[in-house]
Amino acid sequence: MSAPFNADEMRTIVNSIITYVLNGASTKLPIKEKDIMQTIDKKGKLFNAALQRAGEILKEVAVPESKGAKSYICFSEDSGKSLLMHDEKQKNQLILLFIILSFIFMRTTTSIPSISEAYLQNFLKTLHIDFDVPHEYFGNNIRKLITDTFVKQLYLKREKSNSDLETEIKYCYSWGFRAHQEFDKKCLLFATAQIMKKPAKAFGTKYDEVCKDEEDAG
Repeated sequence: MSAPFNADEMRTIVNSIITYVLNGASTKLPIKEKDIMQTIDKKGKLFNAALQRAGEILKEVAVPESKGAKSYICFSEDSGKSLLMHDEKQKNQLILLFIILSFIFMRTTTSIPSISEAYLQNFLKTLHIDFDVPHEYFGNNIRKLITDTFVKQLYLKREKSNSDLETEIKYCYSWGFRAHQEFDKKCLLFATAQIMKKPAKAFGTKYDEVCKDEEDAG
């Protein structure tokens, strides 16, 4: 039977992994296992054991991007504390993200799980937010923020629309993996209802959906 790993070495590697993950959390980009391995210059069984231990310590804030994935995302379940960690520019971007996620949530169904890019653009224009026009509050490059940054951060999923009748490539949007981790659909629904000055129950299908999610989680 092989001897257990040296405790001091294991502790050092675990701390290095945790430091790497937390330092990379601010970008909100997925953290790849291979990048961690290369940075701390460890591999094999020792690295795998240390990674597992670090994962147990970070389980409240870091999860695999998907089942069996070799990359991870860091998120905060405490949105209040999370907001305090952002500068003014990032807070403004989160407001735009909140608007987009709310719109997607309210306009999608089980049978239609995404919305077209054109539909999203038209909605944002009603709020005087244009993909190709600098915005005083949300920044100079709205298109990149929505089609690239939010997508890479896994807040949005942007996929090509499949249609044999159209030659032009079109895209559709749905909630990304990080959005499901960090945003509460019930909060989005109640915020939308408040803005529209309607009771949340007026949005019957969506109200039933968030209630069911609560029951399943409980």
